Amino acid sequence: MNQLTNTAQRARLLAQIIRGHAEGHPDAKALRLVARQLGQASAVLRGLGGSHNIAARAELILYRARLLAPEGFPPEVIGYVSAPLTGYLADLNDLMPANPAHARRERALRARRLGVLVTGLLHSSDDQEVMAALAGLLDVHTEHAALAAEVEIHGRADAHPTTYRPHIGTRSAQHLPGRLTVFDGGQVLAELHVPYGVTRGEVWALIRTAEPARQLVAA
Repeated sequence: MNQLTNTAQRARLLAQIIRGHAEGHPDAKALRLVARQLGQASAVLRGLGGSHNIAARAELILYRARLLAPEGFPPEVIGYVSAPLTGYLADLNDLMPANPAHARRERALRARRLGVLVTGLLHSSDDQEVMAALAGLLDVHTEHAALAAEVEIHGRADAHPTTYRPHIGTRSAQHLPGRLTVFDGGQVLAELHVPYGVTRGEVWALIRTAEPARQLVAA
């Protein structure tokens, strides 16, 4: 199977998958529009569009499909369709989650993606095998996007500390995912373990109520 035929097959089958997801979906109209673009790309690649520059025209249509993807649909999955033409394979962005539970989930998603790719099903001439691979990759990228939203709340491992300076009093604090350091007059008052999803209001409350880890004995 050559590059044009393989890309046309993937575009046609991903369009079918998306149409299935569109049933009852709040963004059904947008999803069907993405599916229509994929169908057009497949038609062009099969020589049904009357274009001499088939590959370039199909790439443009697939790029447009990515731009039209609604929230909740990972446009990266379209990269697996265009990969035979572009030579670029879609990947999962490195989220660098601070929360160990999130880090484990990210590793599991990477393993699932690799598991799909090593089967070679994307290069199969059998529609059912290619569709299974695309559906699996769509699930992986959808879950990865949901995880990214959680990491945005809970924090990345490479996050810079957020500084809190109340308008009154001598206390201040620095917050990193999972840890809050409270200062009083520039001296460390307490090192606190906090939930990864702690809110600003909760941080302010901890700054007010934090007690020193040990009593300081006056000389």
